[in-house]
Amino acid sequence: MRAILLLSAVAVGHALRMAVTTPMVHRAPLRQALTPMMAADDEFSFGDAAPVSAETNQALVEEERELTEREKEIARLRAAEKFMKKDTGDALCTACGYKYQMANGVQDRAYPIQRNTPFEIIPDSWTCPTCKSPKAFFEPIQVEIAGFEDNQAYGFGSNTWTEAQKSNAIFGGLGAFFLLFIAGYGLN
Repeated sequence: MRAILLLSAVAVGHALRMAVTTPMVHRAPLRQALTPMMAADDEFSFGDAAPVSAETNQALVEEERELTEREKEIARLRAAEKFMKKDTGDALCTACGYKYQMANGVQDRAYPIQRNTPFEIIPDSWTCPTCKSPKAFFEPIQVEIAGFEDNQAYGFGSNTWTEAQKSNAIFGGLGAFFLLFIAGYGLN
């Protein structure tokens, strides 16, 4: 959305600059093509409007330069934008598509893994129960935590929550408040 607004602002600035700086001689063929009902000798007049002054031209150029500085600042901030990724403890085999789930573990006779064992602490000698690929063929499943990576250490711990955890906290709090509010009517 920001990109569309930025591009439209640049296009408007360009159109204004072209309207101000392009001489009437270059626009005459276009004007004649667009207004076939006007006679060739008729001249359109804006009344008492004066031509654009040099100060206005200079202000337009400065405004355009300011816009490009904003674009540079936006690009700099986007380059610094790094979201934190958090391991879920699950992993996906790239060879066969088997998904190791930390909550379930592995019920393989050759190498059983207890429930709630994160994938990171499984020994390197472990292999995929489906295709027998080594642990190196697994990609950890990660979730992106909303917010900049630099800001994750601030607050009282909720900055490291995932999007689902934050939504549960917000809507759970709203639900608890609603129940408390309704319980107030029961006191009468």
